Amino acid sequence: MKAEGPFGEFPGYYGRPEAGCPLVDVTAVHYRTRPILTNALMADYPSCEQSGFFSVIRSAKIWDDLDKLGVPGIAGVYSHPAAAGGFGMTVISLEQRYAGHAAQVLALAAQVPGGAYYTKWIIAVDEDVDPTDMDQVIWAMASRCNPIDDIDILRNTWSTWLDPTQNPPEKRPYGSKALINACKEHRHLPVFSKRTTLRKKVYDQVAARWTELGLPGKTPAVRAFEADNKITYHEVGGFEPGRQPGEKKPKIKKSKKS
Repeated sequence: MKAEGPFGEFPGYYGRPEAGCPLVDVTAVHYRTRPILTNALMADYPSCEQSGFFSVIRSAKIWDDLDKLGVPGIAGVYSHPAAAGGFGMTVISLEQRYAGHAAQVLALAAQVPGGAYYTKWIIAVDEDVDPTDMDQVIWAMASRCNPIDDIDILRNTWSTWLDPTQNPPEKRPYGSKALINACKEHRHLPVFSKRTTLRKKVYDQVAARWTELGLPGKTPAVRAFEADNKITYHEVGGFEPGRQPGEKKPKIKKSKKS
């Protein structure tokens, strides 16, 4: 038995040496001609190829966990590979269907089996925001999140012995998580400022002439277009007293005079 390491780990730092690892007596080495080798360099993104694998697997697992819990309206889940190999941040895109929907998704995504380990930042965005596009995610955080109201902290959560922010190391593996609601405020959906977007017809016309116009690269994908339909408030007709925002004034039938 001998001490092992330290080796590079997924956060992009060297881990601490491990004691008492067994020695292996190598008696032969086998190989194949022209092997396919993957890069397991444990460093910050994009140096570590494994970050991409972790990102895809983790995103799918969190979405699957939310589906199994019966949470509706999920439009996308993404664990960005730059966030400590896909472990440090999760972004969930959803269509808000009821009061507290975004808060529910944040709390569950933070603690489901696929997402509980290490993740520090859990961000919810509306369905018109692509969770894989960090430009859009940052835009949503800057324009739809009011920090004093929309950020919650979970303490003493599951972290890792490899977390370099927890010092002295004896504090590990406990950590914390920030839940960031970057969705439009649900109770004010009918009056929330309208997003400036392209009309689909205009986009299609420009896309069809993209090369002709000498524009570089491929036509960029657009997730949100100008919508003609009015916002529907999903909880109209609920149990709350009085008329809710977006609810039409009820028609009162006048009685005929005799």
